[in-house]
Order: sequence, then structure tokens, then C-alpha cells
Amino acid sequence: MRHVLSAPQFDKPELLEIMNQAADMENILTTKGFSTMAEGKILATFFYEPSTRTRLSFETAMNRLGGKVISVSDGQSSSAKKGETVEDTMQVISGYADVIAMRSSEVGFAERATKTSLVPIINGGDGPGEHPTQSLLDLYTIQKQFGLEKPLRIAFVGDLKYGRTVHSLQNLLRNFDNFSIDWVAPKELDIQDKYFNAGTDRKFTELTDEVLAEADIVYMTRIQQERFDDVAEYERLKDVFILDAAKVAKMKKEAIILHPLPRVDEIATDVDPLPQAKYFEQARNGVPVRMTLIARALEII
Repeated sequence: MRHVLSAPQFDKPELLEIMNQAADMENILTTKGFSTMAEGKILATFFYEPSTRTRLSFETAMNRLGGKVISVSDGQSSSAKKGETVEDTMQVISGYADVIAMRSSEVGFAERATKTSLVPIINGGDGPGEHPTQSLLDLYTIQKQFGLEKPLRIAFVGDLKYGRTVHSLQNLLRNFDNFSIDWVAPKELDIQDKYFNAGTDRKFTELTDEVLAEADIVYMTRIQQERFDDVAEYERLKDVFILDAAKVAKMKKEAIILHPLPRVDEIATDVDPLPQAKYFEQARNGVPVRMTLIARALEII
């Protein structure tokens, strides 16, 4: 089955194929607004963790494909609260749907679900682990802006320890020879060694003028309160990096700012009208990309 579990499962040819298929889906949205290719099919969205963009964009994607959606938006309202295992839950839900998109706070949760699911599983985020569908829409946003051939420098800023979107996107970028990565984080939230490439990457503890001036992409992330056991440590770190219009003025005019959202204070609202701000467009790109992933899972493209 065509599960989507982890960014490393994709190689360069498959990534380029997905990018082309997403462009086709975006053309469908632009010209007609909908398709009937998934007519008669059902997507189940099962989210143990809160979600706005991911869950709704999956559901929008299925509706745009002509399919239908059943949804559990709060794990506490499911039988998991009664102690049911994910293996049992997925065996049951996969009897109701043709594809399942899910999220959990547990690393590896989606992979566990595949052990008993009768249908493809799409990982919508597993705690501090990965978020492969977000990374695919991030890559699609980058492709639309720059293509995927020219040399590009991306600065990941903020929570790099727990930031699952960062973990997944850097894995996708390793398939291309033209990306250089700057990691910008306080030492408490530094990128894990397994994601760091000493040959090409650089580390910073401050969002310096050098980083801003050299970056083609600044990828901001939220300091995630829900990942901290110590509230005092979160309060100390939550505003460590704030990108405002004055800082953006030090960036290249053609550079872009991305953010997986939601933001708190790490991007000031005076950045929103600037041409570098692409994070809301980035969120919209989730629909054609997830249309593609659903269609691939259903083997209708």
C-alpha cells in the first residue's frame, strides 16, 4: 500500500513526480475547482493532537477530489480514551474508509497503525518526529518560487529539537545537491546530530545579519510549549527569535519567509504585507499537495 510515513521514504525521482502531480492538481483547482477522480472513495481523518491546517486541508483535498470524509478531530472523544490500542482502532477504521490521515503525539505512531490497517496511512505528524506531508508542501512552495535546480541557502530558525516539520524538510532537501542549510537555535533547542551534515551545514545561536543576508529561504518555527516539561524554560525561550520588518529589510529582495504555522510571536505582523512573506501561500499549497498524496494512495493517478 502507498503509505506516507516519513520523508526519507522519498527519493529524488519520486519527489519530482509528486511536484509535477501537485502542479496538475493546482491547475484543476484553478480551472475547475474540483475533480471526480476520487468519487465513491472515503478519507478518514483521525487526529489525536490538535490541528487546523493539516486536518482541514486533508478534508478539503478529498472533497475537491470528489470523495467524502469521515473525521475524528479529538482523540479524547474516541475509544482511545477507553484504552483501545491504535492497532485495534486502525483495524476498525480501515474497514470504514479507503485511506486514513492521522496525527499523534507519539513518534512512530503512524507506522504502528500500518501493522493492522487495511488501507493506506498518511502521517499528518507524529509528535516531535516527522511531518512528511508538510515537508512536501514546503518543497512545492520552494519549487514554485525558485525551482529545484539552482543553489539555495535555507535557514531553519527556532525550535529545531522538536520541530517535526524541520526534521522532514531537511530530509527531502538532502535529495538535491544545491541546498545549503543554516541551523539557528538556542543550545537547548539545537538540531539533533542525526540531522546535521558537518560538510555543508552551519550552526548559529543567533539570527545574525549574516544569516539573513545570505538566506534565500528563512524557515521560521514556533517554540512549542506543548513539548516542554518545564514551563519556566519555555517562558525563557519562547521569544528568543522574532522576525520583524526591520530584520526582513536585511534579506534579499527575492528571498522568501516560510513557516509551517501556527505562529505565536516569532513573525511580527508587520512582515505579512512584505513580498518575502510566503507562509499563507505555503499553507494554501497544502491542498494540491494533499490531493496528490490521497490520489497516489488510492492509486487513481
